[in-house]
Amino acid sequence: MNGEAAFRRYADFDAILNSIYCAIFIVHTDGRAVYRNGAADELKAELGVTEDELIGALEAQIDIVHGQGRFAVAVEGGMIICHLLPWTQAGQRQGSIIVAHISGKERCSAQELDNVIDVLEEIDAILEVVADGIVVADKNGVIIRVNKALETTLGIKRRDVLGRSMEIFDREHSVCGELIRKMNEDPKRIVVSGTYKQKELLCTGAPIFDRQHRLKTIVISIQDMSALNTLRKKLEEQRLYTKSYMREISLFNGSGGPIVAHSPAMKKILHLVHVVADVESVVLITGESGTGKEVVVNEIYHTSRRKDKPFIKINCGAIPDTLFESELFGYESGAFTGARRQGKVGFFELANRGTLLLDEVGELSLAAQVKLLRVIQEKEVQRIGAAKPVKVDVRLIAATNKDLWSMVCQGTFRQDLYYRLNVIHIHIPPLRERREDIIPLVNYFLKYFNEKYGKEKEISPELYRFLMRQDWPGNIRELENAVETMIVLPSENKLTPSHFVGKGTGEDSGAAVKVQRLVPWKRAVEEMEKELLTQAYREYRSTRAMAKALEIDQSTVVRKMKKWGVGSHEKDKNDAI
Repeated sequence: MNGEAAFRRYADFDAILNSIYCAIFIVHTDGRAVYRNGAADELKAELGVTEDELIGALEAQIDIVHGQGRFAVAVEGGMIICHLLPWTQAGQRQGSIIVAHISGKERCSAQELDNVIDVLEEIDAILEVVADGIVVADKNGVIIRVNKALETTLGIKRRDVLGRSMEIFDREHSVCGELIRKMNEDPKRIVVSGTYKQKELLCTGAPIFDRQHRLKTIVISIQDMSALNTLRKKLEEQRLYTKSYMREISLFNGSGGPIVAHSPAMKKILHLVHVVADVESVVLITGESGTGKEVVVNEIYHTSRRKDKPFIKINCGAIPDTLFESELFGYESGAFTGARRQGKVGFFELANRGTLLLDEVGELSLAAQVKLLRVIQEKEVQRIGAAKPVKVDVRLIAATNKDLWSMVCQGTFRQDLYYRLNVIHIHIPPLRERREDIIPLVNYFLKYFNEKYGKEKEISPELYRFLMRQDWPGNIRELENAVETMIVLPSENKLTPSHFVGKGTGEDSGAAVKVQRLVPWKRAVEEMEKELLTQAYREYRSTRAMAKALEIDQSTVVRKMKKWGVGSHEKDKNDAI
């Protein structure tokens, strides 16, 4: 049972004791009356004596009956018949319980006395099993009861606080003191929190009033929140660790696969993707075909707060301009000839509270762009034939392999729509500009297709070097297809450059030199010189090895690299992404 329940039970017991006809006094061993019910106040009034006079007369007889029994006391206003019971707490005597009535008046029955004993014993039993520390004080702030849990929570002994003013907490326990000061100012239910001896405490105080709504008792619950808060912190740390781990493995549904981020450029992009996933901003993803734009989109979705909500993907280039509005916004029944009888929900409504991908957004016509812009601005759609629009809550991501700004300059893409989409821009560089990712990607596809087709193919060092030298105009998609072909077609398990089936856009593609068009001789020599140095640098990364392969002096290699900016150029590109 918690402190809240203890408050309710204590108030219930007070009501029970007040319903008993007999006067009930609970007297501490030091002579103070720490509790009295309503009948006790009526008894004093009827006898015309003060509380001190009445308690003094009763105390004189307590020692005579040795703390338990029946006795009579004569006072100025009459004769009082008393039943004396011991008041114990946690096995230790704290004082006496006196049940009294005036001689000649209606007497308390034995059953009523038993009820009193049962109620008081139940109060003690409940307070002792409550996990929170409990302090009970009278209207003057004198502590009359505490439980075992309080000793553990505050590190005190009950014998040191019973019978003392609650001001002791103000001096020694600042959290409790703050609560007591507030309750003295305004006796109502109050909750305060703070730290005591490196423990995080939650203190709740509640007043109990008599039938005349006068303050009678104060009950304070003190809960040690340290263990609970520690558990909460551990759970939060575990949640963050799990989220970080899931991001690291970066796995997706479908054929997207993982984001391979070994190059500096892709590491920066992966970090940006995870930052973007935690916000609701519109994201524009650009890059050549096959660079992995959809994989990045999937990563944003699967690590966002909307990962359990709808994820709708639209290929803008596949929707005819005449159907754009009905597909994206939907239509009502009978909106036009050929419309479905039940109408149709548009993609925006299907994606409500989720994520919507506008793939190939650069393919939209100017007319479609106007309609899309309105939805983004107003955050509402209106079905064809509908009387009023419907609000939608959609996280929007757009992707394209086109240069939208160039299209804006050419007048084929709206500038206002461009700025609406280009809130956060992620550009994925082509594979030829991040060659550090080629071998990790090859290994990923090798493992994937070996498992898919039940093969055990291996890639030779020569093939690795060959693949590294290719320019991959089709980017990751082309690389994936090339690896799959080499897994499926050759009968040999050891794959070499001879097994490569592709366009061969790198150094080893057929003739060592290919003439695309006529240019001045000097320019051709310079371009070839630069290309040779670039290819050699990509493969060897050492001027000594480059000189050996090109059969020239190392000093010549160094001089020419400096002249054409080979090496430093690639570093600058990676740093700029």
